[in-house]
Amino acid sequence: MSNLIFSCGAGCFEGFEESGCIQLKGIRYAVSQRFAEPAPYVYPAGVHACKEPSPYAVQLPSAAEGNFSGMDYENQKQEESCQYLSMTIPADLKEGEKVPVMVWIHGGAYRNGGCDAITYDRTRMVKENRVILVGLNYRIGILGFSRDRSGSFANLGLLDLIEGLRWVKSNIAAFHGDTDCITVFGQSAGADAVRCLMISHGTEGLFHRCIIESDPIGTLTGREDMEQKILDEVNAMPIDASVEEVLATQAAVTAHVTEKGLAKYMIFGPHAGVYPLPPQNEADKKLKEAAKKYDLLMGSNTREVSAYLIDKEPVKKLDGFPLTKWIIELVVGTLSKKIFIKPTEEFAARYAAFGGNAYLYSFSWGAGKSFVGACHMMEFLPLFGSDYLKKDLAKMGMSDEEIHKQGIPMRKIWAEFARTGKISTSEVKGMLKITPCEVK
Repeated sequence: MSNLIFSCGAGCFEGFEESGCIQLKGIRYAVSQRFAEPAPYVYPAGVHACKEPSPYAVQLPSAAEGNFSGMDYENQKQEESCQYLSMTIPADLKEGEKVPVMVWIHGGAYRNGGCDAITYDRTRMVKENRVILVGLNYRIGILGFSRDRSGSFANLGLLDLIEGLRWVKSNIAAFHGDTDCITVFGQSAGADAVRCLMISHGTEGLFHRCIIESDPIGTLTGREDMEQKILDEVNAMPIDASVEEVLATQAAVTAHVTEKGLAKYMIFGPHAGVYPLPPQNEADKKLKEAAKKYDLLMGSNTREVSAYLIDKEPVKKLDGFPLTKWIIELVVGTLSKKIFIKPTEEFAARYAAFGGNAYLYSFSWGAGKSFVGACHMMEFLPLFGSDYLKKDLAKMGMSDEEIHKQGIPMRKIWAEFARTGKISTSEVKGMLKITPCEVK
């Protein structure tokens, strides 16, 4: 059998070789009806070519990601039942060799993104560190985080991810993956999804380590009134509305949010106490259980919110003048700490207090050198590369080759943690600092 063909319980799949890796894209792991829980998907007999990117979840354009990378989600293939995965495997694996598995959950405020987005080039991590990198797509926006078939709150996007992890656990051995060494990691909303999966029902034994990048934890309290208003608007939409009507409803929901607190910065997201998440009074119990099972690496970028000001030319100009720079930097620093940094530090400390093996990182690459330095999403460059960037602003004056070289140690740290649950390098100069969390 060709080394590009893999047979497992879910089907027989043919990939393709690219840049020293084997790519398998667009494998369906589950299927769903609108507002219903996902069901596992098994392919019919025969070899299935996996050479096209995983279809994206139904979504609207993203101004933030568009300004950062030029990513145009509205022009990508989208499907309502978007439960697909893609994976990248070292091309030179030997017979019987098993390597760590890293499962990536994309961000995008629970309303944008996809595992095959141009921002996530899996080949560098895979080739340099001999791991398998899997990306999962899942339902987002009102189709993933609003209601179920009966009109009650639902966390369907989380249920998709759990089904995807079950697929990985059951089938990845056929692709040379070590089923006893699975790390789930994600950024922004994807990071928050990882944190939710740690305490969700139905995830037992599916993964062993977690990497949480830039989780906007500060937006996830005081959401009750906002979530109820969103649910009411979504329930007013016919359950069999066209996809165009769904997107119009989502746009209206987004425009009508009147929340004044931090929750307004991420209006969609998992509902606390709604399956698979435990009731609020059991959350600590579940986190204590998680601390015994999962190694944790989590952190934030030092200037997170400057990513959302990239297209604000007056703000950037003010940041360039000494007399006004301090005002802009005060706003950036204050909001970054409230939404990302402080809640992340508190969560990591709490996890350690519960007995968990936890590391806390701070990503500062480019801070002080560029307006976008150490902003939200900036860690994508050392982790996944920068070839896709259409705007030189985000590259901070560096070439793709320079960015690639500077990212090697960070990719090594991420892969080392995925392999061992430990970190031997505490600092990448000018980029990253990592501290073990200790009980005080």
